[in-house]
Amino acid sequence: MIETSQDGRVLTIEISRPEQLNALNAQVLREIQDTVEGTRHDTSVGCIVIRGSGERAFSAGADLDEIRGLPVEDAQAFIHAGQRTMSAIADSVVPVIAEVDGYALGGGFELMLACHLVVASSRSRFGLPEARIGCIPGFGGTQRLAMSVGKPAALLLMLGGERIDADRAWQIGLLSVPPLAPADAATEARRLAELIAAGSRRGTANILDAARPAFAAAALDHEAALAAISIASRDGQEGIISFAERRAPVFEREES
Repeated sequence: MIETSQDGRVLTIEISRPEQLNALNAQVLREIQDTVEGTRHDTSVGCIVIRGSGERAFSAGADLDEIRGLPVEDAQAFIHAGQRTMSAIADSVVPVIAEVDGYALGGGFELMLACHLVVASSRSRFGLPEARIGCIPGFGGTQRLAMSVGKPAALLLMLGGERIDADRAWQIGLLSVPPLAPADAATEARRLAELIAAGSRRGTANILDAARPAFAAAALDHEAALAAISIASRDGQEGIISFAERRAPVFEREES
């Protein structure tokens, strides 16, 4: 589900599900987590690059086929697996760069948020569409997005569920460098990775530790519980099914 390669001190993780727009299922999440955590004691790695296979998506989000029909307990287990992967990236002692080309949506957007640097092509598109299908971001997005771009912009992205282009992503602070042509974005991600990897591994680890935002574990637990309830709810399942069927969802309307 993922492919890894190491060139010098740069380790590349490629999500290899192009036909599914590199959707994140339990196996992909586990493999990414294991690979990132495996670099903690591997001093041959000085930087990690995460990218998606193909030209259409970094990752279009959680694999909806995997969460369709899940009860609350199973949905929460899936959400916690995603949170563990994102926390492994965010807490990595080795800097992680997201190389985004194409869609970074939902869980894929949250994967990007967990990375320390983001380089994106000009054709990339970003968004958290969960609200449009009766769900919420559950892989740490409700916490990390506001820390990245501030509360007003974060809530607009989460509540509206609209996609933004790469120029807008740069304007609100989601990207580390301005958007580039696809080939140039890949070159820049590699250049930055080699630049970082050439430095002191202990020094970069200390910088990451000092700069790492702190938020209570309870906040992630609360997010996971609400995400699981949303997935298992009637509206959540209707949203997931309607998305697969390419139709507008019909949500329940509570009487006031």
